[in-house]
Amino acid sequence: MMENDSETWIPLFLLSTVLFPRARMGLRVFEPRYLDMVSRCLREQRDFGICLNAPGGAEGEPETVGTLAHIVDWDSDDGVLLIEVEGRSRFTVLDWRRESPVSEGRPRYWVEEPKLPLEFEHEWLKPILVEILGEDLAASLDASTAGMILAQALPAPAAEKQRLLVLDDPLVRLRRIAQLLRRDD
Repeated sequence: MMENDSETWIPLFLLSTVLFPRARMGLRVFEPRYLDMVSRCLREQRDFGICLNAPGGAEGEPETVGTLAHIVDWDSDDGVLLIEVEGRSRFTVLDWRRESPVSEGRPRYWVEEPKLPLEFEHEWLKPILVEILGEDLAASLDASTAGMILAQALPAPAAEKQRLLVLDDPLVRLRRIAQLLRRDD
């Protein structure tokens, strides 16, 4: 489900990984065009989008579903910008602009998923969430937030993470994560 179309354009960071809403990820930014983009976003207190770049790098078409990234912390180290981002809303890119050094997209933001409780079948995932977040934060998670945080931490290929990102049912996402974790046992 999606909200109304946006008339604004957002800068897009095309990566070989996926960012999930309500999850955090660290990034090392060293490419000049992305250093400029992130610096501008910091100055303007503006978020940017993260989309999975298709296999094959810059030649491939990036995924059209991504996540808005909010910078929560940053530092620099010898010309490399170290940032921590937190995922906000998912979006679908309606239009692309690729004229500038950094791609831009006109996003359509997705409606937030319903806040459903974790089901009994997912209770065994709670210790993993406690390890990631700590006991206090993990105790009050709904199924959507739990699934997004688990998906971010999941040691899975980027294509599998993209499939988890586009699911719009938090319980289906948790079931798929459980299947992936059990397969690795």
